Amino acid sequence: MCIIGLMFLAAKLIRKNILFLLVFFLLACFITYPLIFNLGLLTTGYGDELLIAWNHNWNIYNFSNNLANIFQANIYFPYNNSLAFSDAYFTNSILALMPVMILNSPIAANNFTIIISLTLVGFFTYFLSFMITKERLLSILSGILVIFCPAYLSSLVHIQIIAVYFVILSIIFLLIFLKSKKNLFFVLFLSVFVLQTYNSFMPGFFIAFSASVICLFYLLEDKKRVKFLFVKKNILLFLISIAIILPIIIPYYKVSSEFNYVRDIRETIHFALQPEDFLSTSSFSRLQPLLSQLSFTKDLQNKGEVKPGFIGLIFSILTIAAFFYIIKNWKKQNYVIKGIFVSSVLGLILSLGPFMHWQRLTIHSPFPIPLPYLIFYYIIPGFNGIRNSARYEMLFILFAAPLAAVYLKEALKNTSLNIKSGLILLLIFLVILEFNFPIKFYPVPQIKDFPKVYSWLLTTPKQTVIIEMPIYNWNVAFYSSREFWREYYSTVHFRKTVNGASGFSPPPWQELVNYLLFDFPSDESISKLKNIGVNIIIVHKNEYETLYKDNFIFQNKKIPNGQEVIKYLMISKSVSFEKQLGEDYVFKIK
Repeated sequence: MCIIGLMFLAAKLIRKNILFLLVFFLLACFITYPLIFNLGLLTTGYGDELLIAWNHNWNIYNFSNNLANIFQANIYFPYNNSLAFSDAYFTNSILALMPVMILNSPIAANNFTIIISLTLVGFFTYFLSFMITKERLLSILSGILVIFCPAYLSSLVHIQIIAVYFVILSIIFLLIFLKSKKNLFFVLFLSVFVLQTYNSFMPGFFIAFSASVICLFYLLEDKKRVKFLFVKKNILLFLISIAIILPIIIPYYKVSSEFNYVRDIRETIHFALQPEDFLSTSSFSRLQPLLSQLSFTKDLQNKGEVKPGFIGLIFSILTIAAFFYIIKNWKKQNYVIKGIFVSSVLGLILSLGPFMHWQRLTIHSPFPIPLPYLIFYYIIPGFNGIRNSARYEMLFILFAAPLAAVYLKEALKNTSLNIKSGLILLLIFLVILEFNFPIKFYPVPQIKDFPKVYSWLLTTPKQTVIIEMPIYNWNVAFYSSREFWREYYSTVHFRKTVNGASGFSPPPWQELVNYLLFDFPSDESISKLKNIGVNIIIVHKNEYETLYKDNFIFQNKKIPNGQEVIKYLMISKSVSFEKQLGEDYVFKIK
């Protein structure tokens, strides 16, 4: 019923605002041009983009083939729940199913998600701002501030952060519920929360934090509202939503328990934003050359240590003005403004990680300054599984934009309509002007151009288990990126493989990889592979040649060249030669 209701309201919302939805779709196409005409041909990079494309396509493949075992992904054999080594992307995968099928291209899932996310993040931000301000042009500016924000666009490689439109939609439904007291909107709020969590946990925390803050101010405004908010029906609906989320929580819990693993708090410190990062930007902003010359970030920029946290010149000015305005007039604000403001500030503080830093060093004098992230890390279930604390800046960005609209409405209230409209249009123009068009894209091979060995694997039994050699650990700089390509190529066959690259790698797997990189192609290494269930070894001769020419030394041993590896395997009694496909040699373990 909730899904039908969500679809009905979505259709009604779109019908009444089709023009504004179209505006943000066209803006999304402009930002990503020429991606709309090359959904299956281009990519934003050759790293996590390939992992995420594999992830989407694994989900799409299993929606109709083996949904019950969807977490038992084909990578990192023989370890279980390997899909839970990164984000699940279930919701994105459902939305991207048709583009992937129509275009027959694995990368189409990523590209479709990027365009639809930019569209809906802009549109829902506009809609939330309009609910608060009742000003359409100001609300359009609000949406534009987010989707043209350099810090937001810097997350294109991390689609789980780009696809946060459900965060804004959930708050829209929550605010409608609190105002109308109609349970349908509470059901829709919870439904959107579930959909977002099934995609990625971090934006699920965005919703949990912001909804809690808004509800707290809702109760503080009138304590009698407790009886309405905490009725048995609402509590039951909340518990049901938690129960619906359990099937996706359990695999992540099993992975954490199996390897006794949580993200080291030192990782969250390393990945946190620091004050100087808010004046550091990426190539998405035309101001990058100017900002990179600032004295207190110049040396750090040269070392590649500063993270792009700059939200844009106009956005920054409006946010600072809006925050001062709201703090100054705090008593006059209702629970909506207060809740959104505190949520935005919370996102900003959480993005700074567990301890305050300056110039890449933890502040120690006169004493270390702990931040709320440190408390949340230890007391909130699942919080210690998140590595990149800097991404909480997105929570700050999403809610700072509507607050900018609130401030401008007040600042321009005594201005004539023509001047007011002209000023807002000027701000929109300046925001778009700062965007450094175009985004750089890279060509991605089509399925017909994949190395022949991968289409050949499709002819093998589905139970086949392979390993591609040489195999790389995540910390083998430069070479490890080839594991991303292997995942991407595996989308044509999805045979189980020892290879893998993800947000987490099991420590025993890392030990195996190190051993194989050092000892392969010895009979002992082949015996070890046989014992874990590997049937097929694919040797990429040209990769061994590259390692040899690069004088690659691992654990004080130089890697043999490709010819030596092939020669050894040809006479080995542990394997039989099956096939040569270009520079790829296939051996079957006896």
